[in-house]
Amino acid sequence: MGKLRMLAAAGALVLAACSSTPAPQEVRVEATEFAFGPATIEVTAGLPVTLTLANVGSVEHDLTVQEIPLAERSAAEGPMEGHTMSPEAEQAQLHVAAPAGQPAELTFTPTQPGTYEFACSVPGHKEAGMIGTLVVRP
Repeated sequence: MGKLRMLAAAGALVLAACSSTPAPQEVRVEATEFAFGPATIEVTAGLPVTLTLANVGSVEHDLTVQEIPLAERSAAEGPMEGHTMSPEAEQAQLHVAAPAGQPAELTFTPTQPGTYEFACSVPGHKEAGMIGTLVVRP
């Protein structure tokens, strides 16, 4: 009888693990004048990602990905009022902005493996070198 209970308990644990929502992948990117660190970030397709943009610079920065297939995306958390960005950033699939010295957060779920460029859309920043790579693994 004890073995049967242990087997039932093990089965229940397996089922519980399969039915739970996966925890978000936590990614932190620091923005300075005029670079991202790290410049390459890797995530897994189909799993949620919580991206924290930590602006450690002395001017406003953002992180945008123009085109990336997504299952879902949350509204960016953090101050964005009065944010200065290029017109194409308004059409970006992903966009999170952080004032100088502050963080901002965005949660999204990428669906397609691939390599995607991210950049700062504040006028002149991308041209100054604020570009990075988002790698979505299968």
